[in-house]
Amino acid sequence: MTSVVVVGGGVIGLACGWELQRLGADVTLLERSAVGGGVSRGNTGWVVPSMASPLPAPGMVREGMRQLVTRGDAFVLRPSLDPSFVRWLWRFWRSSSSARFDAGVRALLALNRRTLELFDAYRDAGIRFEMHSTGLLIVARTLAGLHHYRDIFRRLRALGYEGGEPVELDGTRLAELEPALDSRNVEVGLHAPVDRYVRPEELMSGLADGLRAAGGHILEGREVSNMRSDTEGWTVATDAGGIRAEKVVVAAGLPSASLLRPFGFRVAVQPARGYSVTIPGKGTPPRHALYLAEAKLGLSPFASGVRIAGVFELGAAKAEAPAGAGKRLLAAARPYLAGWQPEADEPLATWAGLRPATADGLPLIGELPGNRGLFVAAGHGMLGVTLAPATAALLAPLVLEGRTTPELEPFAPGRN
Repeated sequence: MTSVVVVGGGVIGLACGWELQRLGADVTLLERSAVGGGVSRGNTGWVVPSMASPLPAPGMVREGMRQLVTRGDAFVLRPSLDPSFVRWLWRFWRSSSSARFDAGVRALLALNRRTLELFDAYRDAGIRFEMHSTGLLIVARTLAGLHHYRDIFRRLRALGYEGGEPVELDGTRLAELEPALDSRNVEVGLHAPVDRYVRPEELMSGLADGLRAAGGHILEGREVSNMRSDTEGWTVATDAGGIRAEKVVVAAGLPSASLLRPFGFRVAVQPARGYSVTIPGKGTPPRHALYLAEAKLGLSPFASGVRIAGVFELGAAKAEAPAGAGKRLLAAARPYLAGWQPEADEPLATWAGLRPATADGLPLIGELPGNRGLFVAAGHGMLGVTLAPATAALLAPLVLEGRTTPELEPFAPGRN
């Protein structure tokens, strides 16, 4: 039985740990705080193969600068003279060409080919979590507001997306399908029925329970200080002592960069802060996951409240929500809504998290060059929940058997 240490108890680390244990490994998962308590916890939980595209799309740098000048809140670029940020931004700009964007889309389509099947397999295996299959509604207040998303769907289909074409609806039909919307203010939208959403906290809790039930070990409150190899494997040093294993998977989000730096590997990730609030609101909650096009906000109606999430703030240093961030989310969502209103009882609790964003918009998945037995799964940006099962399903055979697949090639850590 191969022993594996997984560093990181977010959705990526838990998915990798569960899959490795399922395939016969002896897994010890280390988390510096509490499992499921990091950046995955407060997101919308979307499972969206139909919207899985790299962030550095054509025009994105220009849009970031425009939002900076106009004090926009959706995509915020905070300039910095830090050399690592400058290098990252240069590579981000280079990755936003049409050719590189298309290559990134193809890579994500291949990685995502079994995503929905893998989520069903979680349920079949007894992992308990809230999941909804009502699809995603992208709604816009103007025809121009939907233009970008029409183009994205068209491009995905041209590049091989096989999930079916979204249905375009006018404001009246949108409000009939989703009474929470205001037909007077919403002019047009797209319904992508194949997409889903999950409660991310429950998904991570379910994966942790499944890992333990299968014989795996989860050690919380374990800060990893360093890792070193010898002829027999690896020693992972923590503040509570060292742990031996034959293989190590680093899936620690942003801290992955500092953990891997001693091995001569520069993990080109930058923090991108996002915010969310989860409230019961007033009226009848939405039936679907909603994406509010101009506001660039996502809504996920869970059993115990509606989560409103948004903002991609590059250059933020701390996972802290500035004053008024939650209220701004509610204010931006209100014009789209009628049957349900995002009204909150004070005080409004606003969550903030730092997503690990790579310069080319693709995660790092694979063995670290020159370091046999050391693997990385990090940099998933806003697609962590969507990509977690597929990341684990393709990485586990590589860790345990040395067996790779063409789908992993575009995500090789050495590409950076």
